[in-house]
Amino acid sequence: MNIAIIGSLLTPVPPSGQGSVELLAYYQALIMARDGHNISLFAPSDSHVPHDRVRIVETGSSVASFTRSVTTNSPEEVYGAAYNARLRQVNLSNTLELLKKISDIDVILNNCFDEAPVFATEDRIKIPMFHIMHVPILPQAAAIFKKYKTRLIPISNAQRPDQPDLNYTDTVYNGVDTAKFTYSGDHDGYLLYLGSMGRNKNPKDAILAAKESGNTLLLGGRIKDRDYYETELAPLIDGKQIQWIGEKHPDEIIRIYQRAKAFLFPTLWNEPFGLVAIEALSCGTPVIAYPNGGLVEIIKDGVNGYLVKNRQEMVQKIKEIDKIDRAVCRTYAEGHFSMEKMVKEYERVLTASL
Repeated sequence: MNIAIIGSLLTPVPPSGQGSVELLAYYQALIMARDGHNISLFAPSDSHVPHDRVRIVETGSSVASFTRSVTTNSPEEVYGAAYNARLRQVNLSNTLELLKKISDIDVILNNCFDEAPVFATEDRIKIPMFHIMHVPILPQAAAIFKKYKTRLIPISNAQRPDQPDLNYTDTVYNGVDTAKFTYSGDHDGYLLYLGSMGRNKNPKDAILAAKESGNTLLLGGRIKDRDYYETELAPLIDGKQIQWIGEKHPDEIIRIYQRAKAFLFPTLWNEPFGLVAIEALSCGTPVIAYPNGGLVEIIKDGVNGYLVKNRQEMVQKIKEIDKIDRAVCRTYAEGHFSMEKMVKEYERVLTASL
């Protein structure tokens, strides 16, 4: 097939730092190309996928390319959210115009999740389009989906109940590169939290659980909510028991996963999936998580980690984490969440539409 993949509007594919959707788009393009499909990847200009069946259709600049042109650590320090919103809108407009002009596309796989005008594009360009739902489906988006009978690929069954009457395909779980996120049978005794620094992700409970259980915690990720980080998290980071490691390059993250005793994921929102959880499992690191959203489909309680209701239960399960066999965590990830399995499922869904 000739497949168009809409990768990202703000971040290069693959990402230079943490960026789960951009990384998934990269593997979608690479593995589908290896399987013989011709891929047009719509992404910012500094994107690259090393395969001759993948062409990059440049949608504009990325936040990363902008960051390299200034002396500060992030574009938010210069223009903030307003700059990101303008760049997103420009790149979205470019994407829509480019889709109209390219005539050799059989089907479109869209990873962009918060730009409502994309939802109705199929009605104008007459090419089948599937939208991977990387976020919960809000009522405003659901109304547009329902109007246009938009094809939706959920990444967990947990995404369906809130909006049960939409045009869903089969669920396709996210994947992890098990050849890259390799197994470690032992660890260095620390706990780990990697993810967005925001109230909905609730890293504060990971910090407090580590303190109450007497363990060291490495804390890292992208600061989405600066006020939350400065007021709720920073006062608890002492550089000893609670260590801030920031946002790491993907290659650095693997070693950090491998040497962790357990990965803590006390998210408060209905997590659409939980990619960090399967990355940890692929490295042999068990996960202790709150049972929200797709995490109940990833964590098999007592087998590859624990599902807990609150911080007190998390503290208790940290003390019992050695009961979990790290080799079982790895095997579970290989069997359920490999990138190859993910892409094969996408190919099956797309092929059935033509």
